[in-house]
Amino acid sequence: MITVLIENLEFKTIIGMLEFERTKAQKIKIDAKFQAHEFIDYALVCEIIENEFNKNKFVKVEDALNYFCDFFKKKYPTINYFSMKIIKKEILQNADVGAMIEEIF
Repeated sequence: MITVLIENLEFKTIIGMLEFERTKAQKIKIDAKFQAHEFIDYALVCEIIENEFNKNKFVKVEDALNYFCDFFKKKYPTINYFSMKIIKKEILQNADVGAMIEEIF
């Protein structure tokens, strides 16, 4: 089985709970992996990810991860593996922080 990879997708968006995170876009980095028995257009997936982030303005990284897991399972029903990591690049000066989800369907 082929794994479709998206690595180092970076853009600015509103995400977070703190007041400054709700008013100023911050840089995030996305890594994702998909395994499915159908074609997955990674360029389209990158576009979808950025558009959905900007539309939803997630409060918690965990909410975004659960959202995308459900979203892509519905969009690509034959997915049997999904992984996504969201890294907030500008929160700490000495570390990149974030969270990750991994689902086997």
